[in-house]
Amino acid sequence: MADFFISYNSADRAWAEWIGYVVEETGYTVIVQAWDFRPGSNFVLEMQRAATDADRTIMVLSPDYIRSQFASPEWAAAFAQDPQGLKRKLVPVVVRSCELPGLLGPLVRIDLVDVDESKALAILMDGLNKERAKPSKRPSFPGAAAKHAPKSFPGTRPSGPTLRPPTYMPRVRRAPTDFDKVEFMREAFTAIRSYFQAALEEIGQHNDAVEYNYQPNTATDFIAEIFLNGSSKCRCRIWQGGMLSNDGISYAEGRHYSDTSCNESLVLSEDRGELYLTSLMGIGFGRLDLSFDLKRMSREQAAEYLWRRFVAPLER
Repeated sequence: MADFFISYNSADRAWAEWIGYVVEETGYTVIVQAWDFRPGSNFVLEMQRAATDADRTIMVLSPDYIRSQFASPEWAAAFAQDPQGLKRKLVPVVVRSCELPGLLGPLVRIDLVDVDESKALAILMDGLNKERAKPSKRPSFPGAAAKHAPKSFPGTRPSGPTLRPPTYMPRVRRAPTDFDKVEFMREAFTAIRSYFQAALEEIGQHNDAVEYNYQPNTATDFIAEIFLNGSSKCRCRIWQGGMLSNDGISYAEGRHYSDTSCNESLVLSEDRGELYLTSLMGIGFGRLDLSFDLKRMSREQAAEYLWRRFVAPLER
């Protein structure tokens, strides 16, 4: 029996994998769909077995998880085993701000929104610990903080150093290292992949005539396709590497792909210590040229840019 089953929406896969990895690093065992549901297995049976056999279930909460029709059965099994929360079978971990509806509302949650990695790790592991959250040392006496220092006599000059405004501290620019650049491109691909997964699910939910397929080839290579009334309208492959840059992100449209050809390539650029993405082949797309600075995009802007190129056939 695993210690934790991690229930998540595809839009939050990166969060689910981070949570699963750091939890296993501390000695627990986890079940993560992306790692443990292997080709050839029965998805429905695997999900049922994980949800019922794991000692506890971690919900990776976000607006996409709340809206998903597939998430409810995953946490319902744990909730049914512990409706009063006495065994803490169901552990909500909020990764993007959202309101917990219905039965989930009263549950005490672990909040990882807008905190850095070291703090998130501490909050997560403290929340998963079933023991009391009593501090290891005695807290400071609260009465001491309420004691006010006596006011100086107004007729005398205060002794001690003269107060002065805080010193202005310039922002010292540091040239990005090779590691910084590799991490930037890795995070850029992850942002694009997560954007496509979430957007595909959302467009499928909002239009009955639309169906979609998301096919991961490797950790840095996937295919996305949208069908309108059963006919394929948009299909692309996005991968890291390619003809124009080994570290870049390549985008190719259509059904036939080659590692040496693409319709777009996003490469790493740098200006005064800041890293960003530059389009090498995107000029001439009308509204997209006006919507984005194709020579200087953040990871999130690059994800939206590729998505809008991908769905352009639906708007024609």
